Amino acid sequence: MFLKLNRCKAMARLLLVNLMLCCSVSAHADANDIVIGQSTALTGILAELGVAHSTGAKAYFDYVNSQGGVNGRKIRLITLDDAYDATKSIANAKQLIEKEKAVALFGMLGTPANTALIPLLDEANILSFAPVTGAEVVRKPFNRRIFNIRAGYVTETEKIIDHLSVRGIKKVGVVFQNNAFGKEGLAGIEQAAGKRQLKLASTVSINSDSSDLEKAVSTMEAADVQSIIMITAGKPSSDFIQAYNKKVKGMQYFALSVLASQAGINALGKDGVGVIISQVLPFPFSATTTLVREYQKVMSKMGVKEYSYLGIEGFLDAKVFVEAIKRAGKDVSSERLITALEGMGRTDFDGFIVTFGKNNHQGSDYAELTVVSKDGRFLR
Repeated sequence: MFLKLNRCKAMARLLLVNLMLCCSVSAHADANDIVIGQSTALTGILAELGVAHSTGAKAYFDYVNSQGGVNGRKIRLITLDDAYDATKSIANAKQLIEKEKAVALFGMLGTPANTALIPLLDEANILSFAPVTGAEVVRKPFNRRIFNIRAGYVTETEKIIDHLSVRGIKKVGVVFQNNAFGKEGLAGIEQAAGKRQLKLASTVSINSDSSDLEKAVSTMEAADVQSIIMITAGKPSSDFIQAYNKKVKGMQYFALSVLASQAGINALGKDGVGVIISQVLPFPFSATTTLVREYQKVMSKMGVKEYSYLGIEGFLDAKVFVEAIKRAGKDVSSERLITALEGMGRTDFDGFIVTFGKNNHQGSDYAELTVVSKDGRFLR
């Protein structure tokens, strides 16, 4: 009952934030505004991720605007909902570029959407800043119009495989989502495992709607593995773990940062206890660094009381982007932003280091492991 009540409250908060975000699209428009466009999941299976990231970013942009903006101009983040649908995301991107005249795309969510977006960047001569994906497709081959903050899935999977290797675990299984995200994550796991002469005992795909759940569970069960790495997001994660735990007790699960949402942990319930999740941003719940203290302070000022990994990611992405706008000068354009970012070098953002250069658009390789506690919290 307590869990169901929490879910209802979470959904109510989610709907309220969705409404606020949607209303913010056209509010207080000014011809002098610096317009930034974002397409993300405000509804659908990854809604909590999209809403948290957008909320964190908007909180920081609003804070900067309340201090007078940048170079005398306000920043206007226009966020459109794509429900984690790549086709809708591209349609939204075109609207943001052509109708809203965005100088850059910001925080576009998901591997499928960011993969489909690449041809449009050159066609529209526009920058994509801080895509919310760890996929290699936005990192290699090098693309001068894409700048990443978060570490890639390769870095996350290296962290997980290194941990397993140190612990001496030999029989590892992988459950991967049957889409671009899952397949690329699997490739990263295979690469990391190969470096350490670790042979994967079983690799099993699962559809995004969990329609082949029973087959995935039985196939993995037959492999008799010691640990399972989940390259999944949303519904398949909780569905598989809960179903597998009914068959096999005491399994150790590892997951990527896409599972680092409170809704995802709540969906797992007691089955989430002990799940180890890689993270690519600083721990947002304890004010141990200047960045986290500022994040908590600004979020509280903007009326957001619940901290999250995606929230601090959006906040940091916005903070770095504001620095680029400052360096670009009053006449802000995608090209001037690219030049500003490439000239940033190694910059300390209150304890979080971001490094950009002419031939380096990967801002950070930060990664650490967290574990889910008995009361559904993240612990370091």
